[in-house]
Amino acid sequence: MIPDRFDRDKLYIQLTDIFLDKIRSGEWRTGRQIPTEEELCRSFNVSKITVRRAVNNLALEGYLEKIQGKGTFVREGKPSAGLTMMTTLMESVLTPGDRENVDVIEKEVLQGLDDEVKKRMGPVIERDVFFLSRLKNSEGVPVLVNELYIPVRICPSIREWNPEEGPVFEFLRNNSPYKISRVTQTVEVGRAGEEMGRLLNARPASPCMMVHRLFMTAGDMVLAYSKTTARGDRFSLDSDYVRIS
Repeated sequence: MIPDRFDRDKLYIQLTDIFLDKIRSGEWRTGRQIPTEEELCRSFNVSKITVRRAVNNLALEGYLEKIQGKGTFVREGKPSAGLTMMTTLMESVLTPGDRENVDVIEKEVLQGLDDEVKKRMGPVIERDVFFLSRLKNSEGVPVLVNELYIPVRICPSIREWNPEEGPVFEFLRNNSPYKISRVTQTVEVGRAGEEMGRLLNARPASPCMMVHRLFMTAGDMVLAYSKTTARGDRFSLDSDYVRIS
């Protein structure tokens, strides 16, 4: 399989997927050395930088191990599980008995993204993106809307996710070879607008808190993007920081 230079996914991302398929299929066997950078460059007709980024991605994810002076080997044992944390604002604000107050507004696979989402996720993430929109109510009052975008190539079976089976990020963790290792968060204040105002039962000019989260692997591959829009009069965001070193 050769990376498609006309594909909208960057070459190193395509190559990461190809290498991962070789590991998972057993073509690259556990404990064995993979081909050298030079051999991979010739086989896939790509630059050393592209090969190096793909290999580094899988090394950071725990699939490969670099041994100085010897080469790169398929690592024995399971890769690290990534972050063990509540991975979406939607899920972190819910208590176990509160999930019945969440309604799925929309669930589909998009063939294109609007400019704002492309800017957040990166211009190469444009097609076959799983989209999930949910509305949370509290005491019968709409509080927030969460919009989630996951590239289907990250987890093809995400199309089959059912809300009754548990949180979407739990499904992603159990069915995708890629693990969330880093999350960046941006919080801003804006206006509800017509559509969000209708969903949140608020005036279009009402102030809202908007929380953007980008979920990435250790190698900075984008796994998901989440945008939460919350009514300013019904929601607050609390953070607790603990020194770990």
